[in-house]
Amino acid sequence: MSRESEILQRAAAEFIHDRHRLGAFVGGLLRDAHAAEDVIQEVWVRLASEVEKGTRIENQPAWCRGVARNLILKHWRSQKTAKVVADSEVMEAFMARVDQAFSESDHEVEKEWQRRQQALDDCVAALPEKSRRMLSLRYEARKPVDEVARATGQTFDAVTKSLYRLRQALTDCVERKLTQQA
Repeated sequence: MSRESEILQRAAAEFIHDRHRLGAFVGGLLRDAHAAEDVIQEVWVRLASEVEKGTRIENQPAWCRGVARNLILKHWRSQKTAKVVADSEVMEAFMARVDQAFSESDHEVEKEWQRRQQALDDCVAALPEKSRRMLSLRYEARKPVDEVARATGQTFDAVTKSLYRLRQALTDCVERKLTQQA
């Protein structure tokens, strides 16, 4: 494997590792899942291009958030039909503060994220197969509730109630596990 391939692979691995945080940053600012995914994909394309050109990126998560911030501003400016037109200076200041908050707590947040993710994985593993399947269809496969209902042979209302109860049970389980670890 060439040195360039190794560098690109490391950049890809770090991008995938930090994708959930980038997704939170972008999704929280855009509040539109499709637009957020477009931004994240464009960030990856630009990152890969820069890495292939030999650009050295010291802090990849911060670099990615910076690119995302610019893409989000571009998206907001393009929304001519939006009811509220954001003031660019105000939005840039707001996003800079959000980016600063992400940067300040990168390591602590990563540790906490890993603890929570492990607790959630443990809690999901303890669920009955039927519940795990329903969660998988809804949240991993991103199926709408009506498709989950058809796949599981339940009514729309039954699936909605089950998902609500599962989310509550998982939240309680994760909090119990985190409290036990503390």
